[in-house]
Amino acid sequence: MPKKLYFLLLLALVLLAACSYDSEKAVKNGDVINMNGPVFNFDRFEQFLDSVEADDAASVRITNYTHEGNPTLYNVTFDGSVFSLEIDRSKNKERGDKPAKEDMSCTELVAEEGQQLFIYKLEGCEQHESSIDSFLLINILKVQIEDDAH
Repeated sequence: MPKKLYFLLLLALVLLAACSYDSEKAVKNGDVINMNGPVFNFDRFEQFLDSVEADDAASVRITNYTHEGNPTLYNVTFDGSVFSLEIDRSKNKERGDKPAKEDMSCTELVAEEGQQLFIYKLEGCEQHESSIDSFLLINILKVQIEDDAH
């Protein structure tokens, strides 16, 4: 009987590990990673912004981690005029009653400058026949951008 129990525990651990999306995996996949403060692979986001500014098709994945380490993935594509956003919460253990995946389309990417942050939002969004004024994509500390510039 104990061997079966150990086998079941081992199987459960393997399944949990397979379902996780830790920051190391996100880095390997080239995601822009927001760890509630520092943002990693920021250069990928800058490349995306440059393409958007030039009206060129582009895509980027932003992985936002909660304080508990649960990821929510934002897959953003731009076709030269419209932004498509897929929100993937399937790997977030604490998503509550929010759907595992949602899709929306938006008309504009807006950058706002706060006192300590640059804030990037999608605006003019439509989702399942309803409108959303804006959707926060990512906040980036000004200090980090200044550090990257040197």
